Amino acid sequence: MLLTKSLLTVSLLAGASFIQVLGLPGVPRESPQANLEIESLYDEVKDKTTVRLAPVQISGDNGKYRSLQMAPAFTYPGKEPRMPEIIDFELRTVVRGRLDTDLYVVFVIDGEKVFLSSNRSAIKRPVPGRVWLGERLVFRMPYETFVKVTKAKALEIRFDEVRFALSEENLRMLREFGSNISSIP
Repeated sequence: MLLTKSLLTVSLLAGASFIQVLGLPGVPRESPQANLEIESLYDEVKDKTTVRLAPVQISGDNGKYRSLQMAPAFTYPGKEPRMPEIIDFELRTVVRGRLDTDLYVVFVIDGEKVFLSSNRSAIKRPVPGRVWLGERLVFRMPYETFVKVTKAKALEIRFDEVRFALSEENLRMLREFGSNISSIP
């Protein structure tokens, strides 16, 4: 939730319109299940709504990575919910040392390798008092692929040679997020 407040503050300071946190019809803001929070943000200037699973920790220390979080989201015009064609599957890392200029990322869904295009940006000093770097990667995932993810028994994300296996709890959260999407008329 702190990230949402930071994004709202940055948006307001940047001259963007007021972004209001709204409840999406049929999508609870908080699930009765622990740690699952779905945020719905409406931007009046752009007349679009973004629905996001609040960041979920996938891993702590693993290789040079201090942490890995996921925050899948989708956007639609206006306020009326629509089924997405694309899920923006965001991954956030905190890295010891330097970021690689060439990073090879692959999703492995029940043993099947899936390659997706992405946007990548660095985050300076994501942990106050540390000289670590952060990275934000947003993968353009077709909705059909996201459905495969929600039905998967195993999901692994590989950053070059470093592997991150999602826990059953991580998969449960993705399934819950996916079931909220599939309930959109």
